[in-house]
This record gives sequence, C-alpha cells and structure tokens, in this order.
Amino acid sequence: MNQKIIRVGIVALIFVAMLSIQGMPDGRAVNQIVFMLAMISLFSLLLKNVWVTLFVLLTVFLYAFFKFSTGHTYLTNIFLGSILYLITKVSFKKEHIDFFINGFLWFVFANVAYMAVQASSLDFIFSKIVTEQGFAVAYTNIFEDVSERLTMNGFMGHQSILGVLMALAVPILASRRSMWSTIGAIGLFIPLIIAKTSLPAIAGMIGLMFVLFYQIPRKVWVIGVLAVLLCGVGYIKKVDSPGIERLSLWRSIARDGMAHPITGWGLDSFANITPQKDFRYSNRVSKYPYHQGRDGKTYTNITHIEWWDNPHNLYLSLFFEFGFVSLFLLVGYLRQNILRFQKAIKNQNVIGLAGFMLVFFTVSFGHFPAFLARIMCFSIPMFALYEVEVEYDR
Repeated sequence: MNQKIIRVGIVALIFVAMLSIQGMPDGRAVNQIVFMLAMISLFSLLLKNVWVTLFVLLTVFLYAFFKFSTGHTYLTNIFLGSILYLITKVSFKKEHIDFFINGFLWFVFANVAYMAVQASSLDFIFSKIVTEQGFAVAYTNIFEDVSERLTMNGFMGHQSILGVLMALAVPILASRRSMWSTIGAIGLFIPLIIAKTSLPAIAGMIGLMFVLFYQIPRKVWVIGVLAVLLCGVGYIKKVDSPGIERLSLWRSIARDGMAHPITGWGLDSFANITPQKDFRYSNRVSKYPYHQGRDGKTYTNITHIEWWDNPHNLYLSLFFEFGFVSLFLLVGYLRQNILRFQKAIKNQNVIGLAGFMLVFFTVSFGHFPAFLARIMCFSIPMFALYEVEVEYDR
C-alpha cells in the first residue's frame, strides 16, 4: 500500500510547477518548499512503523499549517532522525546488534574514564586556565558548564546529561547476563551519585530491576526491589532531592497548551517568539546595581531575565508544540512496543533494549534527551534495533 502511495506521489510531483501558496509570490520558493515537504512525506512511508510515519507527517503538516514561519530546526532534525532510524533498520540484522551495543558500552566506559581524568585535574580537552586575583585557576570550557569549576562530566558537557547517559547504560550492561556485567551496571551508580541527578538515578534503578526480573529468582528480586527502594530514599535524602522548581512552570505550560490543544503553538515555539506566540517563560529575574558593558560603559539598575529554553518534560513539550495528537501517536508507539515485547523471546538484547527504552521515557519526565543530538545519536539506533530484534523473535 505504501509503495502505491509513493508511486502516486512521485507522479504528482510532475505538477509541482502548477502550485502556488497564498502570500508567497516567489514561485521558485513555493516549488522548493513543496518539493522538500513532499520528499520528507514520501520518505516517511518507508519507515515501516506506522506511528513513526504518522509523527513525521504530523511534523510536516504543522510546519505548513503555521505557514513555514517556525520549526525549521525541528523539521530538519526529525527528518534526519528518521533517516538514521531507517538506515539502522536496513543495515543491521539480529546478529549485528551486539556490535552496536558493544560500541555504546565502550562510549560509556570512555566517559567514565575521562571523569577520572577530570577528577585528577588533568582535563586536557575541555579545560582552560584563567587568572583570578593573581592565581591561575582551571575552569571547564565545555558546552553548558562553562562557568563551573572542573566538573566531572566526561564528554557529555553537563552533569544531568551525563546522568542520563549512565542511567540509559544500566539496563544495557546488566542485560549481558554475567556476574561482571551486573557488577558493572551497579557500578554505574557511582557516576550517577557524582552527577547528583535524582531522576536519572531513579530511572537507572528501575532499569536495573527490570533486567534482573528476567535473570534472578522472584524471591531474590523482591528483596532487591526493597533494597533499591531504600537506596532510592537514601539518594534523595543524602545526594539530590527531586526539584520542585519546575512544577509551577509545568502547570503554566499545561494551561497555556489548552489554548491550542489540537495543533499546539507550533514547532520550536516554546523557547521563541513566533508570529502566533508573543510570550516566553521566565526562569529567574536578577537585578544588578551596575553592569560593565562590552562597550566599556557602566550601566546602572540592570535587570537580567533568564528564560526557560525547554520545559524539561518531553510529554509537555509534545503537547505544547505539537498538540495532543502527538501524545496519541506516542501512546500508540509505546503500546506497539509493549505488545511486541510480550510476544518476543526474552533474550538479552530484547530485555536490554526494552530496558533502555523504559529508562529513556522515564528520564524524559524531567529531562529532554530527545532534544539533544549527543543522546539521540545512539538512542534512535537503539529504538530501531529493538524493532529488528523483536521482529526476528515473534
């Protein structure tokens, strides 16, 4: 059926010169936009997953619905992500999945090893030396943490993102079915303690117990759950308690999202002012009696506003920017994967990849890994490889 639609679409492209878009007098621009959106739409029909296809088509629709005024980055990244998704499904067979997983685990090991280098003040990639009151002081010079003293972020650029990586790695490593892999998975909670990110730590514990459910006797597993609960309480009390500063933000986002529940406010609209949205969400307002400007002048009574650039919640992001239809598609995608898991033979890759997805969608309640290329470069293949594995094991 999809191939028939694609053939019809390719024939229809012959008539692209006959199309016009109201408000766009430049015929060449119209042809280019129509060609681009048509290609993305036709490509989505090759993905062999109805929910992913529908999400790509929804993205194309919203980009056109909001008159191509916002969401260029979203459209591009979702298209590139779908290419990676398809390439993975086409290039990897069941016997190749361990190759990818081993590469991922070596990446995790490299991050842990470089954390040790950073802990020893020997960071030779991301540090810089500045003079502070006559003394040479080392600072990080990496991604978001440019202002913090030498923090142990590995190659991830931020402690919370490092925590997400370690949490995602826990079920993958634990699923290797050896005593040493289980010990290694438990050892990943050391970087999670250092990262001081409660939700990834909790998600990692959930991922670990999910894998162990299929590896150890039920009585031992129940004891393990109790132990994990105690460790979780200890982590929250002694290391990092869940932040509540975003609750008021989430309430505002949910309220404002109800103004456009079907289409949302538009792609990439949360952090930006768009033709349809004239507001942003402030995180912190700071006032300074004076400030030295780059032009050398001194300015008094300065007010500085820090804006939220992301809701830190995937589900609210989807609702606010894509509308409730995107949540329906997500529920359909998750339901499909759960049904496939129930029918699949529970080998180590099925369990590990399912645990990876479980952790991913858990941490997405308070973080935004789906918006980070450094996370999605391995997460998208993991999702695709899960489909490859369960399709073989039906």
